[in-house]
Amino acid sequence: MAQRISKRERRMKQLKSREEGFSMGHVKHVKLNEYNALFDPNMRHYFENKHVQRLLYSTGQIDRHGRVIDQAKAKGKLAILDREFREAEKIEERRFKEEMEMRYRVQRKRFEELEKTRKSEILQRLKDDHDLSKEILLTMRGKVANSSPQKQIKNASFFMTAEEEGQY
Repeated sequence: MAQRISKRERRMKQLKSREEGFSMGHVKHVKLNEYNALFDPNMRHYFENKHVQRLLYSTGQIDRHGRVIDQAKAKGKLAILDREFREAEKIEERRFKEEMEMRYRVQRKRFEELEKTRKSEILQRLKDDHDLSKEILLTMRGKVANSSPQKQIKNASFFMTAEEEGQY
């Protein structure tokens, strides 16, 4: 068993020395070539699949004819399109806000008109009720108001008997 431990220890020392000798410092300065699978002839069969081509077309990596789009060259065009979309969205948002403000103003104006009409109707009813109560009080006291007979008949006819109505 002592031999097995020594073999294991020897192996561990060997691995430790290999690990200490491993250095990736030189890789920091080396520039690797960029790999693009779309240009790899070994991957051509995979990219000829209709489903894969549909995905590549929808993500903007190839054009309608299946040609690869250089992303570095297309970046400028994409930036222009993106800016135009953002500007169009701002214009649409501004237009929507203006439309909502216009609707609010129209609704507010309609509401004010309805409220004004409602208040004037309430005021008129109150005035009529006040006049009617005045006439009732005057009639109850035995004093006939010096108003036109038509107004008395119109407002207080339900308090008169048939004979009194005939007098007017």
